Amino acid sequence: MKTKRLYILRHGNAEPYCYEQDAQRALTKQGIEEVRSTAKQFSVLGEKLDAVFVSPYLRAQQTANEFLRVSGSQATPETLDSITPSGKELDVALWLHDLPYESILLVTHQPFAFELVEMLADAPLPYNFQMTTATMASLEGELFATACCQFRWAISPNY
Repeated sequence: MKTKRLYILRHGNAEPYCYEQDAQRALTKQGIEEVRSTAKQFSVLGEKLDAVFVSPYLRAQQTANEFLRVSGSQATPETLDSITPSGKELDVALWLHDLPYESILLVTHQPFAFELVEMLADAPLPYNFQMTTATMASLEGELFATACCQFRWAISPNY
């Protein structure tokens, strides 16, 4: 079985929360800068993306587009309804397991992002790890199931 890499990217800083219009919240200027910072750090690592899946929410779509542009990735993003803030991490992990890709990026939200990283990691996460806006976590494993992946690293915006 081949080792797969999963990258989980939380969207950048967005407009204030509004219950009825949550899916329409756009990135702020700060959020765009956060995403650019993370994308630049990722591009230095020289890792590639085979597939990109993005929440349908506006701020996640904007994050994915800016991240891919700045990082230089040629991957084409696909919208995935199951990775919104209320996503079910086990369902997504099982879906991920069956994908043919070696390197997958999910652009998503809290609390789903942290819960997925925590569920997949085979050891406790670093004590200072947080999925703040535009943070990207990297996991690696032969399959995506509970406690099966090694937590590789996390990138947070620095500017």
